Amino acid sequence: MGTRSGDLDPSVVTYLMRKENMSPEEIENRLNKESGAYGISMVSVDFRDIEAEAQAGGTHAKLSLDIFHDTVASYISKCMVAMNGTDVIVFTAGVGEKGPLSRKAICEKLQFFGIKIDDEKNKIRGEEIQISAEDSKIKVYAIPTNEELMIARKTIETLKE
Repeated sequence: MGTRSGDLDPSVVTYLMRKENMSPEEIENRLNKESGAYGISMVSVDFRDIEAEAQAGGTHAKLSLDIFHDTVASYISKCMVAMNGTDVIVFTAGVGEKGPLSRKAICEKLQFFGIKIDDEKNKIRGEEIQISAEDSKIKVYAIPTNEELMIARKTIETLKE
């Protein structure tokens, strides 16, 4: 998440309350608004800004991206185990749709599953495209979303009920 902590050992909350003398409100603010990619990178919630800072040598930004890529790859792996494999991985919305560097980094961590990315196809933005190489054992796609349109359609559908 851009500002939220993600997975967290529950004892962190009581540790912060005792050791740092933080109130529940302060902890909630820290974990929901000052953590995640923003808290680690100390740059922004916008991954374009974080990538630019990492490429300029920003160590916190690079660490933030590394953790993000590891986390996404880990969740994909967990899902694949739960489903006893997969035929397709789809990247969509935000970073998934518009982040070729992140898609590549995540898929490189999944190479042991036989996933290979076509670097040229992975650069294409704004269209539904298979970004995996022809010899990839699992197909990988980048698919644009239109979240606002989906929200509008659901709103109309709900109002008609």
